[in-house]
Amino acid sequence: MSYPSRLVTTATLASLALLGLSACAPTAAPGGETSAPPSPAQTAANDGALSLEAPGCLIGDWYISQDELQGFYDSVTEASGSGVAFVVDGDTGLSFDGAQFEYTPDLTLTIGLPGSEGIATLIGSISGAYAAVSGTVITSSETVDVEYTYSIGGVTQDATTLFGSAITTAPIGGGEFECTPVGPLVQFDNGFGRVPVQLVPAT
Repeated sequence: MSYPSRLVTTATLASLALLGLSACAPTAAPGGETSAPPSPAQTAANDGALSLEAPGCLIGDWYISQDELQGFYDSVTEASGSGVAFVVDGDTGLSFDGAQFEYTPDLTLTIGLPGSEGIATLIGSISGAYAAVSGTVITSSETVDVEYTYSIGGVTQDATTLFGSAITTAPIGGGEFECTPVGPLVQFDNGFGRVPVQLVPAT
C-alpha cells in the first residue's frame, strides 16, 4: 500500500472512530415518542446510591476512563481488520439531565500504521436533546463545538472541516443502554457496529 493510500486509510478510520464521532446521522425519536419524566426515585446519579431504574439511571454527570476508551478503540482495530492501531491518552465526560445531553471529549489519539504515525487531538463538546425510548438513547438537535486536529508526517491541520460529517455526531445516538450498579452501560457506535462503554460517576 502506498503512503498516500495509507494516509487515506488512517484518516478515514480516525474520522470514523475518534471517540465515536461516527458518520451516523442524528437519530430522531420514532413517532414522536419521548421518555417519561424521571420519578423522585430516579434522581441524579451523584446524589448517593445510583439508580438502577430506566430511564433515570442515565441522569447525572459521568466519566469515561482512558482504559474504557482504549477498549473502544481496540474494537475499531479489530472490526476494521486494517492493522491501524490506536493509543488513547485522555478521557471524556458525558452528562444527561433528563432532556439534554453533553458529550465532552478531551483526548489525544496516536494512530499507527507500519512506517507512519499520526496524532489526533479532540477537545470540545457535542450537546443536544435526547430521549430514552424502550432502552435506547435517541438524540436530536445536536450542536457541535469541537476542535479536531490531525498531524502526520510533521504536518498539522484542522481536521474538523477535512472529515466533515464523520465527526459531527455523538456516539450514543441509537445506542441501547443498561442500568448497572456502577453506572449506565451504553452501546457506542464505533463506525462498524456497537460497543458497550461503561460510564461511572464523575468526581
